[in-house]
Amino acid sequence: MTTDTDLPTGSAPTPTGTSFRTTAVRHRDLAVYTALAAVVGLVAVAAPHGGDWYGAWSLLPAVTLFGFILVTHRVLEGFLWASALALFMSSRGDVFTAWVDRLYQEVSNTDNLWLLVLLLCIGGLIGVVDHLGLAASFADRVARLARGRRRSALVTLAATAALSNDSYLSSSGVGVSMTPVNRRFGIPRAYSAMLIRSTAEPLCTLNPIGSTPVLIAGLLVTAGAATAATQVSTYGHLMTYLFFPMAVVVVAVLAGLGVIPPLGAMRREMSTGTVEDVVEAEAAEPVSALTERSGRRPHWLNLVVTVGTVIVGSLVTGDVQKGFILSLLVTGIVLIVQRIATPASYLDAAVEGMKDIFSLVLLMAIAFVLVSGIADLQFAEFVIQNVSEAVPAAWLPFVVFLAFGLTEALVTLNWSLYILLVPVLITLADQMGANPLATVAALVSAGTWGITTAISSDVGLLTSSSTEVPLFRHWITNLPYQVIAFVLALAGYAVLGLVGS
Repeated sequence: MTTDTDLPTGSAPTPTGTSFRTTAVRHRDLAVYTALAAVVGLVAVAAPHGGDWYGAWSLLPAVTLFGFILVTHRVLEGFLWASALALFMSSRGDVFTAWVDRLYQEVSNTDNLWLLVLLLCIGGLIGVVDHLGLAASFADRVARLARGRRRSALVTLAATAALSNDSYLSSSGVGVSMTPVNRRFGIPRAYSAMLIRSTAEPLCTLNPIGSTPVLIAGLLVTAGAATAATQVSTYGHLMTYLFFPMAVVVVAVLAGLGVIPPLGAMRREMSTGTVEDVVEAEAAEPVSALTERSGRRPHWLNLVVTVGTVIVGSLVTGDVQKGFILSLLVTGIVLIVQRIATPASYLDAAVEGMKDIFSLVLLMAIAFVLVSGIADLQFAEFVIQNVSEAVPAAWLPFVVFLAFGLTEALVTLNWSLYILLVPVLITLADQMGANPLATVAALVSAGTWGITTAISSDVGLLTSSSTEVPLFRHWITNLPYQVIAFVLALAGYAVLGLVGS
């Protein structure tokens, strides 16, 4: 890099590349904050508030979030501004108090608190697996089976399928265990993240005992579309219309086989990212310093026991959070008995993992405020109203997938989307004479697209963390593959509309 002292005598100093980028960032930030101020001013002057109908205004926080993150790449700040904007639209001058109260309300919510604690437990387990060498030992063993880039990618997909009963488990467990293996064969972290995220939730929705199908089946029973005795078979029928999960799994398999080449930003990752990852993999110690000091190396089965405890614990207790807590306890006891770790070093590793994931916990807490805020603006009601007014019955699944696919790409509501809309869509489909199962399947497909695509997705956050890929980098490299699957699924619902569902 050229500096002022490197210039010949008499030459005028020129800005370095760093100073030029700094100036560009300042100008960009000034433009972004000016635009934000303009949006706030527009809302203050023209937007409805209180109990009024917000209509298209309800889309503004989501659009603002997407635009801010796309321009600045600052995810947490984007959620902060978008959540504040949503509450400003409903509370106006009392926005600060409203935001703090809503944050406390959402974090105190039992379901939301459950997810935040789960994220901390996952972070703790990731820290243990990483810092105490469990992932490295497992990677050494699996590398013997992978024997090449293509087989390693397919093993990654198979591992995700094996853990498909819960997308949190598969995205975190496979990310930690298979990313080091893939790096040894020249597969960059971003590519591993794409493969895992493309299959974690989609395969969960295609697994009748997965966490998402259990929720959907329960909602079908509540809405009167199934009985307790027929809910599994009813969901099996619904699965035949899950075009996006099917499409994205096929895309991931074809990408793993090399049939689909690296696309978009992934092409750069495959050149620069591969080199960086291979260098890191070769330079990295096989186990952590903590393990090295103990003089013992974990067996590859240690990771199998850790992940297996999560699965068994989740199935026995019916709660994936309890499964992770149980795994933390069992893993700690096993490693201490094996003299691989001391109680102090084990706790240190778990706490370090929790520290690493805390930014994601904070992001999810703010995301809860945003989701609650846009619900106050009748976001979902506006979309449904505009969908139902001029849509032929046979085309309702197509329109549901397209409309909610667009909104989920901006801000994914995850299970909140299903809880809010499954009963509404079943009633709407019955009134219009449309196929209710195909309509609900289109909603689940849209929700799955949001989980695999949106930058706000909790599964995306976990995948980014477990593969150690910066969130924006993961989002931009993952996007082209999801778009291909979205187009294929949209074509499937179009055919359904043409032939009648």
